[in-house]
Amino acid sequence: MSAPRIFSAPRHCRLARRTLLALTCWLPALPLFAAEADSAALIWNLVIAFTVLVFTVASAMLPLAAWRQWPAGPWRKAAAAPLLLLLLWVALIVVARLGNPEAHGLWPLEIFAWSMLNMIYMVVIMTAKRILDKADVEQRDSD
Repeated sequence: MSAPRIFSAPRHCRLARRTLLALTCWLPALPLFAAEADSAALIWNLVIAFTVLVFTVASAMLPLAAWRQWPAGPWRKAAAAPLLLLLLWVALIVVARLGNPEAHGLWPLEIFAWSMLNMIYMVVIMTAKRILDKADVEQRDSD
């Protein structure tokens, strides 16, 4: 009998990480997301886009982990809400930029704002869940 692998991630998690890494590396290089044709500006835009995408992926992991751990119910839906919002916002940005390359010129700032607001939101709902769960346990113990 072999020992369990402690740091081994399930196959679908490894696939998701590889996909996110590929998107993080190649998405900013697409002409759709470049703001200017100048090579110095393009390099700067790529650096900013790469940084924003790294923070976005890191920020998106928190609601994803909460969604996977919490049982079905309102808390799980609350954890999925920021991911749905991000998906809709990215779709809006892509569609707008396909129609007009000048639209959403500050899209990295928009996505970065989502990342920071997501962190605040997740801290609030995780704290609320912990407080309410603790109160439920104390109430059960007193009954």
